[in-house]
Amino acid sequence: MQDQLFQDAASGVDRARATGRSCVAAILAVYVASRLILLAVLVDIFGAHRALIKIASIWDGRYYLQIAAHGYPSSITHNSVAALFPLYPALVRVAAPLFGYDWAVAGTAVSLLTGAAACVAVGALVRNRAGDEAGVRAGRLVALAPGAFFLSIPYPEGLAVALCAGTLLMLDRRRWLAAGLLGAFATAASSLALPIVGAAAWAAWRADSRRAWTAPLLAASGFAAFCLYLWVRLGTPFGWFDAERSGWGRHRVDLWSPVRWFMTWSGITVMETLCVAAAIAGLWAMHKARVPGTWWAFTVPLLASVIFDSQLTLRPRFLLGAVPITAAAAIVVRGRGARALVLASGIGMVLTVVAYLAWPGFSYQP
Repeated sequence: MQDQLFQDAASGVDRARATGRSCVAAILAVYVASRLILLAVLVDIFGAHRALIKIASIWDGRYYLQIAAHGYPSSITHNSVAALFPLYPALVRVAAPLFGYDWAVAGTAVSLLTGAAACVAVGALVRNRAGDEAGVRAGRLVALAPGAFFLSIPYPEGLAVALCAGTLLMLDRRRWLAAGLLGAFATAASSLALPIVGAAAWAAWRADSRRAWTAPLLAASGFAAFCLYLWVRLGTPFGWFDAERSGWGRHRVDLWSPVRWFMTWSGITVMETLCVAAAIAGLWAMHKARVPGTWWAFTVPLLASVIFDSQLTLRPRFLLGAVPITAAAAIVVRGRGARALVLASGIGMVLTVVAYLAWPGFSYQP
């Protein structure tokens, strides 16, 4: 009898692993297809020979590659790279020897791999709460999100999304040490991941356990270590804040920022309005799906930090980072509605790329 129980348990584990592999394969198939679609769009815009070099040198991507190649500066200047977090460029630096120190290729390779990890991680987060079908939908929605272009270029979005989703998953499972370690990597990857500390603190408070506080303390250590490094490098413990404020003019709270969006009367307003509508729909989906408080503790501060920043606006890239919005949409929307949502999201991804690259006057730089 005991042997039979062990055999049944082992069989159940094998089935679960097979199902998990099947879900991952279904997600990655769509992710690969989405990258091929984006490649076709980029080749059409820039040409076959310039596409990779062009996308690796636009916007903040060139600064991340600069950090990977040369490290951080010893002073704060305009557009100071000290405002950009270190984990992604560190991974690019590690990968660079594999690509003959071609930083553009190394950065793109790291982004593509971490983008795949992001899709799988969000899928796993949703599978844990709503089953396999919802998990596959979630992974596919990430792959085809309007901001999914940033999973292919030298940006840390894929890395941050993967780590934040993994942290939320570990918090759901009350695995405090794992959540804290993943959270530490997340807060070393992107400023958009900083609300994960609040999510971990919420989970610890709700758990009413001293051990649970390991998660937020460890999660905060990634950002703390970066600030300590900049202190040594720049001579001030506020190096990152100074770089954000002086180098980029950011982190000034402005409650009137949303009002100014609607005073531009241009394509910029169209882009932001659609993003605001998507965020509101996502928050409704989170309410409908009855997601845990940790998801709210992560999403609301992230959206607020963008919406009420004097220099930022709500863009597809930031919505991509709001992991619970995508996760909740995958849980709530099913059947034909889910297929329509995936299709609409993919169309939005292509239009976003075209708006950014072919119609530069239509929208702010991401």
